[in-house]
Amino acid sequence: MSSVVLALQKEVTQSDCDIVSVLRRAHLIAAKLNLNDFNQWIVNELNGYDSEMDVPEYRCVPGQLKAFNPSRGWIPVMLSDPKVEEYLSHPIVLNSLSEIISLCKGSGSSLVFSLTAEKQKVLNARSSAPIQMQMAIHVSKSAAADIIEKVKNTLIEWTLELEAKGILGDEMSFNEQEKEIAKTMPQQVNNYYGPTNVINGDKIQANAGNTVTAYFDYELVRNAVDEIDDSIQKSEELSQEDKEEALELLREINSKIDSRKKGTVIKAALIGLKDFLISAGAGLTAGIIQAKILGLF
Repeated sequence: MSSVVLALQKEVTQSDCDIVSVLRRAHLIAAKLNLNDFNQWIVNELNGYDSEMDVPEYRCVPGQLKAFNPSRGWIPVMLSDPKVEEYLSHPIVLNSLSEIISLCKGSGSSLVFSLTAEKQKVLNARSSAPIQMQMAIHVSKSAAADIIEKVKNTLIEWTLELEAKGILGDEMSFNEQEKEIAKTMPQQVNNYYGPTNVINGDKIQANAGNTVTAYFDYELVRNAVDEIDDSIQKSEELSQEDKEEALELLREINSKIDSRKKGTVIKAALIGLKDFLISAGAGLTAGIIQAKILGLF
């Protein structure tokens, strides 16, 4: 009997591991075991993510906001609002893993992530520079490469959990008992790749096989919403009509908090408000919301 799980485990620990090939084989294993949620993570890593809502924490990477000066090249940009700077300096990487690998092999020491036209416009409007400048986020290749390592770690821990539960497979087949046991396995990716931030700022280590529940602090979220409300009220970027619509969206979010809706529901509502503010030209207020999302969820 040749175990496909043990073969995958061995391959992912090799120094010359072809992680894309490993992911394809993991995709087959997860599909055959009906581990649909975990399999979706594998597919997302192979093909890239469609939405920031689905992206694991490890794909939010540290970077530096820079502007292109025609005479000096790329220069750092410092913002007066540290929350907005924190948001803009931590891009969420949606690219497929193969694209990230290819980019890391390219020339230069960093990857450049472009900002949307709306964000460029807002930042230039608040800049003292006499000309409009191109702005982008520069991420070191080592930070981007850490995404690859987190994927490897996830697969290693996942195969160890499969082995511990006696799910080994014969070639590419699994018997009914193995499929039944697989139903008891955790499918959340953060159960495998490492620490997860929770609402109170503490960190918890999610070991393979353990289910981790993070305490959701509605009061902290309400305080964040109050800050966002104040920012919208004082915003000079919004027309009165857009301001009223943004405040109406905020009232709906408060209603969800009062009703103790799930954190994912409140997060989705905040992202909807953020997207509306960006489309309305209020990029800095949208940045505050994103900073809150990163800190609270």
